Amino acid sequence: MSNGKLLEAGTTKSDDAMIATVSKTQVLAGKASLSWVSTDVLVNSVLATAVSGTVYAGYHNFTGGAAPPIVGINIHLVTGFALGLLLVTRISLGMVAVKEAYASLQDFNKACRTLVVTSSHVAETLTISAGAELEKKAVANFRYELVRLLNLAVFSNHLMLKGLKMASLPKALLPSSGSSEAEVLTSCNNPTVMVIKLIAKLIDQQREAQRISPAQTAAMLGNVDSLLVAYHSSLAQSLAPSTSTLHSFSKFAVMFWVFTAAPVLALEELHELDEPGTIRPSGLILSLAYTFFAALFFFGLYEAGTTMEKPVRAVTELTDLDDLKYSLSADLTDLVDEDTVPYFLKQ
Repeated sequence: MSNGKLLEAGTTKSDDAMIATVSKTQVLAGKASLSWVSTDVLVNSVLATAVSGTVYAGYHNFTGGAAPPIVGINIHLVTGFALGLLLVTRISLGMVAVKEAYASLQDFNKACRTLVVTSSHVAETLTISAGAELEKKAVANFRYELVRLLNLAVFSNHLMLKGLKMASLPKALLPSSGSSEAEVLTSCNNPTVMVIKLIAKLIDQQREAQRISPAQTAAMLGNVDSLLVAYHSSLAQSLAPSTSTLHSFSKFAVMFWVFTAAPVLALEELHELDEPGTIRPSGLILSLAYTFFAALFFFGLYEAGTTMEKPVRAVTELTDLDDLKYSLSADLTDLVDEDTVPYFLKQ
């Protein structure tokens, strides 16, 4: 109720496209949720458990039934706590890098949409000095080429994120008139940058034809610059060297802690025996269980941090880039003020 009047709500319907996208993202996240349970994690956990079981079961054979020595576990508790903090911090830093990588991807998409929206300014300063019909065709061709090039920029940018490169252009993104564009893009080192350059050149041609003002040109070129910044941000994260020192130290610390904790846990259980030199099944099971879960915890934390050290790869694994690309392509066509622009990329 507002001022005594009932506010009528418009009719609504389910956003199937959004629901499908969220569902795909959840499926990908579910597949990646157990990526930390790698072969190395399981092998090392089993080896550490075997060490613990061997010490427990074979101690009386090695020592002739002597009472087990008293070993302090405090040092392992302290170092284990510190090691856990180190591994969690490593994961946190990796999550920040993954967030930045995803933000760069979205910034690139945002700049594409903004460029298409601002392309409507071209019609606002339309001149008829060269003939209204010719000028109308020129504006329509500009919008067609702008959307085509933006689709091409998205396509090549996604390939870069996946570590791939164009061997040939998709037929839908080939220029309408014969040119050497395809040959240039498939032979250059940075095709995305080359496409962005073509977009900037296309906008400048509209300025020279006086279809847009210098101020509007500057605004559009500012979005072109945003494309370039987002691309270089993603490229920098892809090429950034890994923190090899922290990586190697973390691995050494985890290996050392787990494989020294394994016999300590076994000896602690041996202390619980009423008679040295005997084997209590429950003690053996506990020593095996404690060691396995401790090893799985620390090796799992280490593996999760290793995955986060490659943020761009993590983004590509957690995001359906193809679905994102098709959705963006449809948006670019829907947003442009030109009915003759087709859907360049379709599922």
